[in-house]
Amino acid sequence: MLIIMKIGATKQQILDVVQAIEGIGYQAKISKGAQRSVILVHGNIGYIDESYFKKFMGIRDIIHISKRLKLVYRENNGGADTIVDLGDNIVFGDRSAQIIAGPCSVESREMIMETADFLSSRGIKLLRGGAFKPRTSPYSFQGLGDKGLSYIHDAAKKYNMKIVTEAIDEYSLSQVMDVADVIQIGARNMQNYSLLKKCGAIKNPILLKRGFTASIDDLYASLEYILSEGNPNIIVCERGIRVFEGTKQRSIIDFLGVSDLREESHLPVIIDTSHATRERAKVPGLSRAALAFGCDGLMVEVHPDPDKALSDGPQSLSFNDFDLMLIELKKISGLFSKPLKFYKEQK
Repeated sequence: MLIIMKIGATKQQILDVVQAIEGIGYQAKISKGAQRSVILVHGNIGYIDESYFKKFMGIRDIIHISKRLKLVYRENNGGADTIVDLGDNIVFGDRSAQIIAGPCSVESREMIMETADFLSSRGIKLLRGGAFKPRTSPYSFQGLGDKGLSYIHDAAKKYNMKIVTEAIDEYSLSQVMDVADVIQIGARNMQNYSLLKKCGAIKNPILLKRGFTASIDDLYASLEYILSEGNPNIIVCERGIRVFEGTKQRSIIDFLGVSDLREESHLPVIIDTSHATRERAKVPGLSRAALAFGCDGLMVEVHPDPDKALSDGPQSLSFNDFDLMLIELKKISGLFSKPLKFYKEQK
């Protein structure tokens, strides 16, 4: 149910409605527009009798929502997009696009320091790197854990960058939430609902990757788990969906799905152009396509020596590869609806 308040409704009138909603066991989410406020009632199963609210002053209209999920849709957010603000003028969901770059995994202090030094010198402010890594094989490198977290923390602090790193379970979430500026929940955990609920109960921005075989409705349900617990600061990441025939690629970017996300949801959407291809030579082209499509940012894997990387080497760009891609993207960035945003280079 949506309760639309009159223009000029007082704070007390809005508060009275919110308290009435909570008094019957539901939750209220207030969306403030330029002239009026809209209150979303959620937590209910089934129809709510609107006559209960007729007695309150300040209500202009009451609209029943037929969709099973309520918080993820733009129409239920007052028609406004969510802006995820990381501070230092780093924003997702405005009229520019960000670049998140760095290695798949933090392999050593020296390696992440070298990468942060390079990226910051190119005006990149968002440093990615996994300390906890869920891998397909139990024999693959699983990350350095707490030690890796301390390494990326030191690198980001030295080079004035923001940290994007992954939580894979409740323990790692408790560790990264004190360090990360953005907590990544990977594709394998997109439907780990207990973990998503924990993410909803904290204030850290969450970057949720779409699962390999997840439909857009599956993704919406996962987003709803986080939103329903009270955390609106979510960045959605398309990283490619699994295909089984018609291409030699393991996965492809679902641009039509991204289009649906941008039309229906109020959350910012980025594209991981490294995981979608697993071939570094294809990353620049996919990055051009992603930006031309109007996404809110790119996630790109960058490594000092990709051929020796402990994880995701084939899809990681070398420093020289990344430089060449940036030159190309900067030439055409002004043509995009959301041009890339670069920051003062760190010397």
